[in-house]
Amino acid sequence: MNQTASTKPPLFFYGWIIIGIGFINLAIAFGIWYSFSVFFLAIIKDFGWSRAATSSIFSVFIICHAVMGILTGYLQDRFGPRLVIPFGSLLLAASLVLTSRAQEIWHFYLAYGIFASTGVSLIGFTSHSAFLPNWFERKRGLAVGIAMSGIGFGMLVLVPLLEKMITLYSWRVAYLCAAAISLFLVAPLNLLFARKNPAEMNLSPDGDTAHQKSVAKFPKRVVEILDSDWAERDWTIFKALRTKQFWFLASAYFCMSFAFQSTLLHSVSAMVDGGLTLQTATLLFGILGIAGSGGKILFGFLSDIYGREQISTTGGTIAALGIACLIAAGSGSLVLPLLFALLFGIGYGSAAPLLPSVSADIFSGRAFGVIFAVIGIGGGLGGSCGAFISGLIRDLSDDYSISLSMSIASLTISCILIWLAGPGKIRKTVRIETIQYPLHQGDHNSKHA
Repeated sequence: MNQTASTKPPLFFYGWIIIGIGFINLAIAFGIWYSFSVFFLAIIKDFGWSRAATSSIFSVFIICHAVMGILTGYLQDRFGPRLVIPFGSLLLAASLVLTSRAQEIWHFYLAYGIFASTGVSLIGFTSHSAFLPNWFERKRGLAVGIAMSGIGFGMLVLVPLLEKMITLYSWRVAYLCAAAISLFLVAPLNLLFARKNPAEMNLSPDGDTAHQKSVAKFPKRVVEILDSDWAERDWTIFKALRTKQFWFLASAYFCMSFAFQSTLLHSVSAMVDGGLTLQTATLLFGILGIAGSGGKILFGFLSDIYGREQISTTGGTIAALGIACLIAAGSGSLVLPLLFALLFGIGYGSAAPLLPSVSADIFSGRAFGVIFAVIGIGGGLGGSCGAFISGLIRDLSDDYSISLSMSIASLTISCILIWLAGPGKIRKTVRIETIQYPLHQGDHNSKHA
């Protein structure tokens, strides 16, 4: 009877708690990240700096965040989220307190650009990419997509909340509130509940029992290896650096991040330039975020079915249409800015699930975390350049149309580069009939992985 009972699946798999915690972590990390778009105008008003100079604060933040990704991946592999994420929340809280006391631009570079970006890295995207996939195999895309949708939720809730604090009190008080949220919510939640992998709790990925592992139920789709020689290589960062695929990906991420980060930072300012109030622009930014949450789940799911290249192009096209709406907006009309928020949000949402998936399709293996972190430096450079250049062009031309048009061009180039990298030439999903039978050695087709 005991043996029979042990084969029963648990009523609730703990991995979904991990996903829920990840949702909250990412909502707070990226709510603080993207709230700089509303702090941006308040800091300019307070200090009288140019948009280019103020944008450079965010540029330092992005590039430091990207470089820190390598250390974040290592720390997660070594210590796990139960220690890394609470430490990151403590560091983030302390850095935001320091930011609230800033008087010179170099204070912002140090407190926000370096220290806050390090804290966000430890609790954000790279950190979760290192351990969330451990908990799921069959439902990996769905699970990670749900966790990543927390990014949009943070943009919807935390950004307007902080904008309200800025309006009622000051940007300094708002940063203190953000520090308190990071410290008193993220740290205790992860100390109590976060775990690195299911083995720490004597569980298996997806919550499968031993009996379920001995009886294989084939899904309707499996991953087929198209280039077995490539897929079977023991990839290291040094081997990856010698391939053109690595540089196609790094360049694609540069262009994609150039477009997305520059547009996200300056969108509120651009909508205010177009005649909207700051409160309305902030609300639309929140709508953009929640549309992005839907895009993350939708495009992550669709990329498993239709291919990474196709869905990347679809997401990039939708985002570009949204940017075109922002370029055409003006005279205080709400229709085009709303279309921008919806279209750009949905298209931008494609990046979070596609970037790690495309990279894993090409360089999957024991060193993937480091490889992905180094590729991510390309994204950091692109976002840093995009944020600063867009602010500089706005200062020189008194208009955002040129920089927004550059973002459309950058998205187009990124889609082409992902096609050139060719993840679909190495792995793709194929549809098969659902079969259930006992698993024996040699039953698997060697082409399926």
